[in-house]
Amino acid sequence: MEKKDCVEHELACMVDYRGRTICILPSERVLNILGKKYTLLIIALLGNREKVNFNEIMKKTGCPRPNLLSMRLKELENQGLIRREIISGERPIRVDYSLTPKGKRLRKLILPILAWIEENSSS
Repeated sequence: MEKKDCVEHELACMVDYRGRTICILPSERVLNILGKKYTLLIIALLGNREKVNFNEIMKKTGCPRPNLLSMRLKELENQGLIRREIISGERPIRVDYSLTPKGKRLRKLILPILAWIEENSSS
């Protein structure tokens, strides 16, 4: 997004964050993905383990439908947050997932937000 677009949408921008203007409009795509069911669970699980296969992700997250999990994983992969690795030497073929460096950085930034939510949510 161009700087002029941010100026036109001034109310949607955070002004003067660490000495620069950051427009939050470009972040909508990633924030929409993060807000979808199972996304944060997937990021948490992959951050706790180096590699996790599809069936284990499905079991650990409680995702009831393989096609829904596949869609979430594809969205995260398209954003460069996770890596998909096909292990073809096994039968049946296994697919492992892991966080990319970009995904690890995002997870690190999400953790304080989750801690804040936990501290401030009413019981």
